[in-house]
Amino acid sequence: MIGVSSGDRRPGARGEGAFQGAHAIVIGASMAGLVTARVLSEHFARVTVVDRDRLPGSPDTRRSVPQGRHVHVLLGAGLDALGGWFPGIVEEMAAGGALLRDFGEQIAWYHCGVWKVQFASGIPLLLCSRAFLEHHVRQRVRSLPNVEILDEATVSGLRVSADRARVTGVSIERPGGVHDELTAELVVDASGRGSRAPQWLEAAGYARPQESKVEIDIAYVSRIYRTPERYRRTPVFLVIYPRPPAQRRAGFLCSVEGDRWFVSLSGYLGEHPPLDDAGFVEFSRTIARPELHELIKDAEPLTAPTVYRFLADRRRHFERQQRYLEGLVVLGDAACAFNPIYGQGMSVACLGAGVLARCLREQPSGDVRGLARRFQRELSSETDLPWRLATTEDLLFPEATGERPFWFGAMRWYNRKLAEVSAHDTAVYGRWLLVLHLMRKLTTCFAPAVVLAVL
Repeated sequence: MIGVSSGDRRPGARGEGAFQGAHAIVIGASMAGLVTARVLSEHFARVTVVDRDRLPGSPDTRRSVPQGRHVHVLLGAGLDALGGWFPGIVEEMAAGGALLRDFGEQIAWYHCGVWKVQFASGIPLLLCSRAFLEHHVRQRVRSLPNVEILDEATVSGLRVSADRARVTGVSIERPGGVHDELTAELVVDASGRGSRAPQWLEAAGYARPQESKVEIDIAYVSRIYRTPERYRRTPVFLVIYPRPPAQRRAGFLCSVEGDRWFVSLSGYLGEHPPLDDAGFVEFSRTIARPELHELIKDAEPLTAPTVYRFLADRRRHFERQQRYLEGLVVLGDAACAFNPIYGQGMSVACLGAGVLARCLREQPSGDVRGLARRFQRELSSETDLPWRLATTEDLLFPEATGERPFWFGAMRWYNRKLAEVSAHDTAVYGRWLLVLHLMRKLTTCFAPAVVLAVL
């Protein structure tokens, strides 16, 4: 049975001692911002979400979310969190055309030179486009009586108190050169990789956060195909990873709503897919396995190829700040941006919103002092696992630049053995999947039964 959260499992619902404030502002109406707005609606009389785009009323891609045209997935922990904050939304999306399946049964995954065994994992998988998912979440947020979404508005800076100790709101710019100011007790930066939080902190007299990077120069080129008639009753989720260091090319094919296939091709370290029709199909022939090429070579494309380039995994260490600007917290890709190949971004954003909920539940009502420090430190702990999983894989390429910890060689060997055993051992693969889906700690992969199977 597929385990989807169907009840109200909100980790920070109102309760005795929970923080209550007047107004909070969220910068960014992507997934991180929308789920954060839902969290804040429990703790503030008013919540304003500010986004620079004109937000569509239908499942359309947005200009400032170029990655929205590429294959996306919510990991098990992210889907469970989403269902907790928006009860019934998973079933609602499934009724609207998304495909709800079991991850272990559905995914055909080639990794480390082997196909993973397919089995009933109990981990839910929702196959849909990013635009479809975001639309449904956005509609839920719009329906909240104390949340306003202010689109076509750009946050140009923070407003701070005279002593520069706390945030008092934001300055915004709107079309036609209109400038305005919004006051708030709490500002949440969920604006993504282009966040200006480091510059804003510096302008207020604070240090920029330290950064960790793993530079990989990967590019994704994607296009949408019409699902061939013979596959319309058989959804496909095909993932073909390269085997470093010799192979650098990957391919993904995902059935989504509307009888469509989303197909993404990617290449590390400058080995990028071409944007012309023939070159796209030819590149698919050069990845590690032929199955994806065979599926698309005669399929009908519905869009031209589009590109999304990702230079580096990047983590901003707000948790290491010596001084905190009270009333400002940063989450989602603004805090930590992962290589999209691992599908972690939206799920980590949902988990980050849950961390904020827990912190607000423990915060004295009406006083945000200390919240930034507590939140950024707890968010860092939540981010440690996905960061380690992503960067350990990316650093398998010798040309990738970034710090390789002392344990890197041992972990590389162990991960490869795990992958090989997962070709036939459902118990080991099942435990590994729980970790990859951020549903269990890394120690799950070091349980005696797993170590014995790997060794």
